[in-house]
Amino acid sequence: MDGREISDYPSALKWLARLDETRVKPGLERITQLMAVLGDPQQQMRAIVIGGTNGKGSCCWLLEDALCRAGIRVGCATSPHLHSVRERLRLDGKLIGQDDFATLAGEVQQACREMTEHPSYFEVLTAMTLLWFARCRVEVAVLEVGLGGELDAMNIVDAEVAVLTTLALEHTDWLGSDLGTIARTKAGIVRPQTRVVTGWEVEFQRYIPQHTKLICGGSALEWATLALEQLGVVASVYETQPPGRREQAGNILLDCAHNPHALAWLLDCIPEPDVVLFGCLRDKQLPEMLALLPPSAELLACTPNSPRAHSAAEVMTIAEKLERNGRTCDSIATALERAGERPALVTGSNYLVAEARKCLGLPGSEEP
Repeated sequence: MDGREISDYPSALKWLARLDETRVKPGLERITQLMAVLGDPQQQMRAIVIGGTNGKGSCCWLLEDALCRAGIRVGCATSPHLHSVRERLRLDGKLIGQDDFATLAGEVQQACREMTEHPSYFEVLTAMTLLWFARCRVEVAVLEVGLGGELDAMNIVDAEVAVLTTLALEHTDWLGSDLGTIARTKAGIVRPQTRVVTGWEVEFQRYIPQHTKLICGGSALEWATLALEQLGVVASVYETQPPGRREQAGNILLDCAHNPHALAWLLDCIPEPDVVLFGCLRDKQLPEMLALLPPSAELLACTPNSPRAHSAAEVMTIAEKLERNGRTCDSIATALERAGERPALVTGSNYLVAEARKCLGLPGSEEP
């Protein structure tokens, strides 16, 4: 699994690629052992952990921006990335450098060799992130939880504040088929000493484990503001513009909404587009998402750049059953060309949004 020794950034990327980003390995046994080998750096920082279904990334960006403007040294870990894996490790709003990334990867690679079972892609990145933040002596770490919560590698951190954003059906093959089961799993990031900020409805708050305090908020802006208050940090939260989240580029709006809950929220707060450039992965609720799209909009179906993606033809097969007007496109570039100057929305997949951002030459899309 290790292959050659990591000597530079390209070799670090090759090692990570061999770990296979798509391979999900729930459980805390491996990350617990790995962090112990590394000296448990996660115990050296104050942390806000953000879990839930949608709104996690936006909340992280708001917190990072507020802390940076307040002059507080902040480490921010989000996932997935759009263009460069280095987006997942940020210090004071800046991506980790290639040399630092390679050094961390090499150290974690060595630590992995002391383990009986090799950690997953996400576990390795989690270890690299927490090790780097500890070495940089961040004053606050803002950490987005990945799939689930309780069994997610980032749950190795005992956070002072936990934000549980929204709750909806997702990844039912891993998390369960009902909201109660999903809520219980996602709330596993809470500890007895944790102060909790949540956007969950009251009926699901009973699944939150023992905690010190519970406060409710209705938006990412409120969650971030309340989280900082509970941490005892004085910093003002203002709207910011994360890449790929309601990002406007001329007549093109890009948003990574990749489930019905997120897509419904998005469509409620934007002008109705004339054309929708859409693609999604096979583990998503494709018919439900297509049914939400404006009936009058032309649908341009694309295949996102992922082995887990629905093909454009598969998307159109479902769309035709829903009597939607549209066609397949062989690439996002072709779809953007067909959209022309009409108001257009690119959505359905992080991968599709990343491809569109690259075609449009938006900031960060050139990062390796």
